[in-house]
Formats: sequence, C-alpha cells, structure tokens
Amino acid sequence: MNKTTETATSNILDDTQLAFVRAPERDIRLLAPAGSGKTLSLLHRCAELHSRSAGTASFLVVSFTRAAREELRARLTDQAFFEFSPRADVVTLNGWGHRRLRTLSTQLRLHVSGFERANMVKSVLVPAWSAVPALEKGMKHQPFKLPKLLADLLDMMKTLGFDHEEGSLRMADDRLNALEQLGLLPLIEDFMVRLEELGVLSTRRWEPFLEVALPFFNAACVQQFNTGSFTLEDQKYGAWLDQRRQLAAGQEVASEARISEILVDEFQDINPLDLRLILTIAELNKAALTIVGDDDQAIFEWRGATPDFILEPDRHLGRPFATYILEKNYRSPRNIVHKSAQLIAHNHRRVAKAVHSVSTTDAVVDMHTGDTFLDSVENVLEEIRDFVGKKAPGARMALLSRKRAQLIPYQILLARDDIPFCAAEDLHLFLSETFDRLLGALRTRTMAGLGVALPTIVDDVMALCNSVQRYPLRRAEADAMARHIRHVRPKSYDAAIDQLETFDGPIRGQTDEGATAKNFAVKLRQLIHASTVRSAIEALQKLYSGFKQDYGRSLEDIFLADPPFAYLVEFSERYGADFQAFVDDLEKAKDTLVKLPGLDGDGDSELWKKPVHLMTALRAKGREFDTVVMLDVVDGIWPLRFAKTERALEGERRLFYVAMTRARNHLILTASRRIGDQKTILSPFLAEAALP
Repeated sequence: MNKTTETATSNILDDTQLAFVRAPERDIRLLAPAGSGKTLSLLHRCAELHSRSAGTASFLVVSFTRAAREELRARLTDQAFFEFSPRADVVTLNGWGHRRLRTLSTQLRLHVSGFERANMVKSVLVPAWSAVPALEKGMKHQPFKLPKLLADLLDMMKTLGFDHEEGSLRMADDRLNALEQLGLLPLIEDFMVRLEELGVLSTRRWEPFLEVALPFFNAACVQQFNTGSFTLEDQKYGAWLDQRRQLAAGQEVASEARISEILVDEFQDINPLDLRLILTIAELNKAALTIVGDDDQAIFEWRGATPDFILEPDRHLGRPFATYILEKNYRSPRNIVHKSAQLIAHNHRRVAKAVHSVSTTDAVVDMHTGDTFLDSVENVLEEIRDFVGKKAPGARMALLSRKRAQLIPYQILLARDDIPFCAAEDLHLFLSETFDRLLGALRTRTMAGLGVALPTIVDDVMALCNSVQRYPLRRAEADAMARHIRHVRPKSYDAAIDQLETFDGPIRGQTDEGATAKNFAVKLRQLIHASTVRSAIEALQKLYSGFKQDYGRSLEDIFLADPPFAYLVEFSERYGADFQAFVDDLEKAKDTLVKLPGLDGDGDSELWKKPVHLMTALRAKGREFDTVVMLDVVDGIWPLRFAKTERALEGERRLFYVAMTRARNHLILTASRRIGDQKTILSPFLAEAALP
C-alpha cells in the first residue's frame, strides 16, 4: 500500500478498524457488532493484503445472502479497491458450490421448491425409500406428507454434517454427540417426532430412528448424484465432497487458480456443512482465513447455525485465530447502543465487547401498555397512521413480532384501511389450506345468519364436518353422509344439521349408532348460532380439531404450526356481530399477500419500498428502520415459553437484541395485561435492558 493510500485509509477508518486492517496475523477473527463498519473494514483488509503480496494475493469473499453479496460487489467499484477487485471473487457459499456441482454433473437439475423436492423423493428417490420397509409402508399410508418430510430430513442431515460416503452407524452416533454439544440436536429430534406422528416410527428412540433415516440418507445421496437431481443444499454438500476428494488424492490447485485469502462474512450464521466446506477449501488452497461476524447476533440456530463456531474458532476450525473487535457503532442512536449492551451482557456464552456510539442523539423510546390485546392494536394502529401521514420520503416503519400469529390483526387492519405496507413470507399462513377452511367456516356462519337458502348448504355442512375432526372424512363416508343429508332437500343450515344428526353410518371406519354424527351436529350448531364473531372463532378454536396445532400436518400447513386463534379471538371483538365485515377484511388481507416478494435479494423491489413493513424478528436481521415497533413484549413471547434451557434463553435474548437495534430514531414497545384468557407480565428482557 503506497503512502498516499495508507494516509487516506487512516483518515477513513477508526483505530479499531485500522488495527484489524493492519493485523500481522495470518488467521483472524473479527468481531463486528451491528453498525460498526465491518464491510468497509473487510475490503480495506483485502487492499492491505493485496499490497503486502505485491499484487499476487487472490481473494474468496463469502457472504450468505445475495443482498450482502451485491453490497460487497457494489463497494468494490470504489477507487480505493480498484487495484485488487479483479482478484476478488465475491460470492455466496451456495453460488460457489453451484459452480463445483456443475463440473460434477452434466445434467444438473435443481429441485428448489418444497413441491419439487417432494416430487424428487416420490420419483427419483424411489430406490432409496423402498429399500427401507418402514418408509415403503409409510409412503403408502402418507403419500402426501411423508415425501416432503423425507426431503426436509435429507437436507437437514446434510446441513448438520452427516456424511453418506462414510455412512456408518458410528459416524451417525458421533454426529449426534457433536450436535448435542452444539445445541443442535433438537433439529434432528423434531424429525423423530414427526416420523412417529406419521406412523413411520413406533417409538421416539434413536435406534429405530437411525435404522430408518441412515439407510435412506445414504441411498438417497447416491441416487441423487447418479441422476444429477439436487436441492439447494446439495450445492454445498456436493462441493464439499468434491473438495474433500481432491484433498484426499493429494491434488494441488494450480497457482493461477489458487485462493490465498478466504474471508467469511456473517460467520455466526454458518452451519456444520458450511464449516466443513470452508475448511476444506482453505486446506486445499492452503489459504489464510478471516472470519467476520458478531456472536451477539447469532439467531439462526433454527436452521442449523450455531454461535459455537465463532465463539471457539480455534477448537472448531483447528487453527489459532487472533481476535480483533470493532468498538464503534456508526448507525444506532446512543441510548439504543447503551441499552442493547446492557441487555446482551446477561448472556454468559459470548465475547465481551466495549462498543461506543458515535451518535450523540438518542432514539425516542415509548411503551404502550393496554389492558387487552385490542388496546395494544389500537395504539399501534394510531402510531402507523401518524407515521404514514407524515409522508417522509424514504422513511420506513417495521412491526416486529416474535411469532407470526402476532402480525395477523395488523395485516387485516392495514389492508382494510388501504395503508400501504409489505409483509414477509412469515405470513403465508393466510395462503394455507387450513386458513381457507377457517374462512369458509366463517362464510358459512355469515350466510346462515342471513337466512339465505343456498344450493351449497350440504357442501358447506360437509366442509364443517371435515374440520370437526383432526383429519377429514374418508371419501366413501363423506359421500354417504352427504347423500343422507340431501335426501331431505334441506332449505336451511339448521335443517341440514338436523338431518346430519340422524346419520348412523360408519365414520373413520367405526359404527357407533350415530354418536359421532350427533357430536358433529352439536359442534356445527355452536358455530351456526354463534351470536358474535368472537364466539364463532372461539367455537372453531375449542371444538374443531381440524384447526388445532398438529405437528404432523404443520409440515404442509403453516397455519397449524402456530394457530393464530388467541390473536384472532381478541381482535374479532371489535366486529361485534358483523360477520360480513370480518370476512371481507380477512379476504382483503389474504389478497395483499399473494404478490409479495421474498426477502433475499429483493430489497430493491418497489413493494419493499412501502412505508410499513411487517415481519418476524428473525427476518429483520441486516435491516434497519426509522421506527421499530416490537409487538407484545411480554414473558412467554419474549422469550417464548418453550425456551427453558440457558442456551435457549440466550438465543431468545440475542433475538431481542437484534430486534431493538433495528431502530434508527424511534423504538416502540407494546404490551397487554391480558392476551386471550391469559394474564401477562412484562418480558424480563425489558428490565435487563433498562427499557423503556
């Protein structure tokens, strides 16, 4: 680096950034809290290494999203980085792996969507599951649910470091032990539970699970490579196997193709497969490693990432790392930096950091507390109207939730009032089959209240019967019941239900002298005669098993993973007995979701430039907003009531930390003293952060 460039760099970077850029060590861990200028520091480090090598260094800069990749590439056009930019390959790990996979398969086919991956299991991978008796039997009884589950299991086993070329039971046992130490074992346990739910396993024990999962995994991977049928995760898995084979064969990378420096951004988000691929590339190229990230923002354990890798790099990467920490926050208001530091200091498994705010201004922090959930909704809606009414160019407001169901009322109200907003894929439960059935049930109640004799009365009653039980009626049974009801040519829903009550045919293969049909009739009447929207939704929630949480069916239907009844019940209070208005608003809210883009790589979409954004806190990482509203900041939601272990609670605290640090000017916290029938207490994280 010449003197002029060196002076310019000194003027641009702060002391902690310069210390990293000029670090003499080969392998470095850079801990870069939110807003600390890590991207700029990373590129100046490349410029420094380029200068030291007299222009011979070559760089692989790895990011984990297309948006981050594009930001890095855009920065490379700056004059300061012009000299080394031709020698820098900025790519996502999936993108790098895709290149390698294309060299391994001449007829590469990527199965991306859940539908495509399930079809791959049903067609291409028949030899793999048909060789396992429990799976072959399961595919006959669960031809729609099991293929998707097996596709997800196949990808997750690759993500978590299972190796089909080793393929032994000992390998699997060692992997399970390693996952337990990393806190990732629940990701595999979840599949055990789901396989038992679908009747594939008779018990939730590791031995029978591995007897089914391991031979399927080994054979499926072989079949995929033989046929060139891959998923997105195979881009990394196939690339890792390829690099490992080259390493084992003693092959050397040609000097002109050799990578001398590997720099990995957002290292706290890597999973075991990512780590293996990065390490193998580094070993094959004899490359130095720079890992960049923030252990306090490790929030993606649900998809296989773990903070352990960035917390203990020497142990997990097998080489010593020098640590540098960026200590100035250039983005967040002074009080947000201070309060978030107070909060995250309660985590024991972290690296202590002394982060200082460059800003001398404070964000406005407000707390809206209401007696009921509906009070909180009204308070937030008023804030939204005020924000949108100011029409500040480019200003954005985010509503952040811990659970997707929390966002449902806001989606409905914003759509109803024509307030421009966009929502992430977290809200796709509006597009689920179960939500459609819920909407259909409410339409039926609306028509029944109008006393209109519709030609669809029998079909509507049968649809309700299919929601009373956990699973729909068998086709032959449903046809027999429908014929029985049509026999009297009912002119009202009550008449149809009266006739249903006299049905004594078999239901779910059992004949019980009409007891089940009588039970159906009782539950249908409670909905049909519900006096208010709230009482109708309560009837669906309490009496209709088809709308309740079901881990097996939630594989296909996001509504069932987290049923939104608690929020819908409270919210529906405002509609009184106006069923038609409620149904109209639900339908309008559903229509707003169909056109929404995904999060990764679509940041420039016009839809994402709307003033109000709805998303879960998990989706907010890497984004910032003028105003952030954190919804329902009460214990049981922040943190979730399922977070019982210290590791789980620390993960919840990191998520709260990420959410609150998204605010540039205004942080709003909402809480209700009661949600549904449950009294609430404030989140313990509020006291830890000295909020509000």
